[in-house]
Amino acid sequence: MREKILAYLRDHPGARKREIAGHLHIWQCDSDFLFLMGLMADTGQIRYETYSDPAQLEYYDKWYAVEG
Repeated sequence: MREKILAYLRDHPGARKREIAGHLHIWQCDSDFLFLMGLMADTGQIRYETYSDPAQLEYYDKWYAVEG
C-alpha cells in the first residue's frame, strides 16, 4: 500500500486523504491506512499542509510525496 500511496501523490500532489483512500478503494478512516499515512509522514516519505476554509467550515490537509 505504501508504494501505491507514493505513486498516487507523485501523480496528484496536494491530494486530500479521502482522495488517496478512494484511489486505494478503502475507507478514509481505515485504521491501517491512517497508521501508514502517519508512519510515512513521521519518516519523511510524505508531508502535508493544513488548510482552513472558515467560510465553508472545512479544515483539511493536502498531502505531498517527498522526493529524495
